[in-house]
Order: sequence, then C-alpha cells, then structure tokens
Amino acid sequence: MIIKKCKGCGSILQDIDDKKPGFIPKLTDESKYCKRCYRMMHYNELPKIIASNDDYEKVIDSVIKKNGLMIFIVDIFAFKATFNKKMIDKLRDKNVILVANKYDVFPHSTNVSNIVNWLSKECEKVFFRVDAIHIVSSKKGYFIDELMNTIDLLRNGKDVYFVGCANVGKSSLINALLKRNTSIDSDVISTSVIPGTTLNEITIPFFDDNKAFIDTPGLINENDVLNQLLPKSYRKIMPSNEMKPITYQITNENAIFLGGLASLSFSNVLEKISVIVYTSQDLYIHRCKASNVDNLYNTQLGKILTPPVLEEASSLEYDEKIFEFSGDKKINIWFSGFGFVAVKGKCSVKVKYIKNTEVYVTDAIIG
Repeated sequence: MIIKKCKGCGSILQDIDDKKPGFIPKLTDESKYCKRCYRMMHYNELPKIIASNDDYEKVIDSVIKKNGLMIFIVDIFAFKATFNKKMIDKLRDKNVILVANKYDVFPHSTNVSNIVNWLSKECEKVFFRVDAIHIVSSKKGYFIDELMNTIDLLRNGKDVYFVGCANVGKSSLINALLKRNTSIDSDVISTSVIPGTTLNEITIPFFDDNKAFIDTPGLINENDVLNQLLPKSYRKIMPSNEMKPITYQITNENAIFLGGLASLSFSNVLEKISVIVYTSQDLYIHRCKASNVDNLYNTQLGKILTPPVLEEASSLEYDEKIFEFSGDKKINIWFSGFGFVAVKGKCSVKVKYIKNTEVYVTDAIIG
C-alpha cells in the first residue's frame, strides 16, 4: 500500500473516499497533491473546510510539545483576531518569534518601528515573552531576509514550526522563504483565503543539519467574520492590495457603514472629529445620518450594503456596543477579521456588528 502525504495540505493521500481529506482519483507513486489542493492551485477553486477545530488543535498540541523554534504568525491587519489567547497560552515558555504578516496591505508610509513597538506593548499586556518580533509580507517579500537571519540566529539546531490561527499566511510565508533561499520558484504548499486549508503537519527539509520547516494547521478563530459568511463575500473582505484609508470629518449624529458588516453611529460630538477607515477597497463604505441606520439595515443589506451578499443577508444577526472616547488620543476600533477604524476626538460611538464576531479597542497602531 502506498502511503504518501499531500504536499499542499498534509493529508494522507487516498483514492477510496472523495468525502475525506487527501482524496485523489488514482493514487500512484508520482502522486503529490490531493484533488482539493490540485484544483485550488490550478483553478483557483475555493475549498471546503473539511476538518474541525478539535482536529487542528490535536495536531498543534503535538507540535508544541516538541523542542523546536516556534514562528507564531499573526495577521497585522486582523491582529486582535489572530493574537489568539489559546495560541498564546500554548506557546508560553517556548522559543518564539512573533511574526506579523500582511504588512503590504498597510499604507507605504506606515512606520515599521512604530508597529513593532505597538506589538511589543500588546505582548506585555498579556505577559507573553517572545525572543524577537518581525513585520513581513509573504505576498510582496518584504523583510523576508531579515526574518531568515533571525531564524538562523535563534534556531540552535532545532526544527522550525510555523503556528498560528487559520488564514494568517503560515503556508504563504513558508513558500516565500523557500523561494528566497532555494531554487524553488513556485508555491510548494497550498494557500487559500478559506480558513483551514492546511489539514496536517507538512515537513519540508531545509537546513544543512537535516532539520526542517514544518507547517501546521491553523486554529480557526470562531469569532472571525469569515465564519459567519459565504465564500462569495471573502474576497471583498480580505484586502489584496495596499489599503487606501478614507478620512471623514464627522459631526454629531453621523454614521458610517462598513459594507453591511458593521456600522458606527457617532453622538456627543461637540466639534468635528476625524475618523479614518482602514478596510479592503472592495468593502463598500457608506456615510449617512445616524437616524437612518436601522432603515438601511432593513432595506439595503446585501444590496447597497455589501458584503454580505443578498442570499446570506437575511440570516445574519447583529449585536451592539457603545464606546466612550475622551479625545485625548487616537483610538482604533478593530473588527474581527476585516479591518479597523481610527477615531480622534471626544465622542460616543455605537457600534453595530455581526453577532458572534468581536469588536476591540486599542491605542492607535498608525500615528
């Protein structure tokens, strides 16, 4: 019997059950990718999630017990959603490099040192010690060499494990490191905007001492907005290029819609305040009077207010939070999985957002 693992997702290849991971129509000695990964790589087909969070967590737990250097990857664009408490607790007392990926979606003028300092403070808040912090873009190749230098410095003869939540770019980062440091010029590991693309460990021999890069499944953040929506909405939510921040001068009883994913209604505004929206350019931003918010949700969700798409709009439920800002510093309101809004000025903000997702407030990551 041939026992081989898919190079794309790590599943054991099999030609028996097309409903299970690793299926391939005909298994041979030359087989490299399962049908799911092959169609994803060659036809840009969005796969289904075919494993549970419990399955992923078992793999991650077995990995973390090993004596390796851990590359803990977070999505800088969705930091609070991916700086996951469960992952942090698993990685305490391990050798960890914190890597914030997807720097390419931030404006080019963004100061890298300021982001590193911001990340360091976020680590301090939860008493999480890391050996180094790096900002990278696996898509554009930004700062990949600097990360590789730190890996070489801290590895000490160990395997290197890439861990983190789903969809932070673990597989993409490994592909970028391989392209930069080997003769490989195409992706080795499957990638997708769908959370849960990697299903098992994928070991890639890399170092001269027979140690390897090891990709792992990502924990699916249950509060990420992607878990509430259909795949049709994903590409409009995830920024594919540099964000173009939109600045508004907000007066009392104004509101801003972030597609149909959330709205912010402003009150107690004594003077005009500055509000900057950082989201995907494909997300429709709409400004209106706060008194019209409920009517727009009832009549335009999935129509003008997209995403979501119309076919999923009626199934969504919303929660609300109210934040009070004193105006003495710029504040970021983060939305789990799709961006943040910077607010500078004294005001109250009523945020309406999709139920079972999360909204956070932090000090400003930019400026």
